[in-house]
Amino acid sequence: MTKMQGFVRALLAGAAALALVTMAGGTARADYYGYAYQQVSNFTFTGATVGTLITGTSTVAAQSGVPLGGEAQIPNPTDTLQAFVGAGPRPAENLFTPNPVPTPDFIRSDVLITPTFTISSVAEGLLSNLGDSAGVSSWSVSAPITLAANGAVTLGFNYSNLLSIINASVGGSTGAASASTSFNFTIRQLGNEFESSPAAVNNAISATSPATIVQGPSSGTISITSSVLSAGTYQATITGSTRVFLSARAVPEPTSMAMLGMGCVGAFGLFRRRRAKLSA
Repeated sequence: MTKMQGFVRALLAGAAALALVTMAGGTARADYYGYAYQQVSNFTFTGATVGTLITGTSTVAAQSGVPLGGEAQIPNPTDTLQAFVGAGPRPAENLFTPNPVPTPDFIRSDVLITPTFTISSVAEGLLSNLGDSAGVSSWSVSAPITLAANGAVTLGFNYSNLLSIINASVGGSTGAASASTSFNFTIRQLGNEFESSPAAVNNAISATSPATIVQGPSSGTISITSSVLSAGTYQATITGSTRVFLSARAVPEPTSMAMLGMGCVGAFGLFRRRRAKLSA
């Protein structure tokens, strides 16, 4: 089983427990939305000779609400198919703007590495029923790099990203909405390592109470310079991802809470009576 398949199965395994919570808490609705977008392009690499590039992309989407389902697409070097679960029509492939037909409930993720090494990644979801939704798109680029002499290595690139969430719980529901983008650059050799995760392309937002949060759109140019490295061959790796997670639960009705409290009091009283008889 791959890690993506394990992720989907773990999320869907909670569906039965969620159904019990929903029945105990009565009918409720939730309105949560999340959108995470990341694009990086125009890479430059100085201070070392770069070898053959190896790329990879992956997408996964899973939902324990309505409809119930999960999709983990087969990883591809440059263009893994969109992962999608939803009641409405499947959005267009490689759609990195918000879904123009946002029919509840849906969750999706998509990623693309073009021949010119513009990398685009998106995760998006809309949740109106009780349940959980999660979408993740990931990408990576790695290559051996060789330093002819001791020195630093510099990676430069352009970036553009946007995070947006809405937590609008209504009708007795409670939950959370979150969206994030990640970016990580590493240079590794046994006993010698450099790592950087610049904040501009490594962000997260979340809301566990009613709120609308938008971070971005933001764009710019980033330059990352390593510490001084010894001459030799290293493995350089760049990774990135976009993630959206939405969750909604029913708030127990007052009568249900009262019955639960009465049951606890009764159980405690019975325990005390039994303990008194044993002590007599």
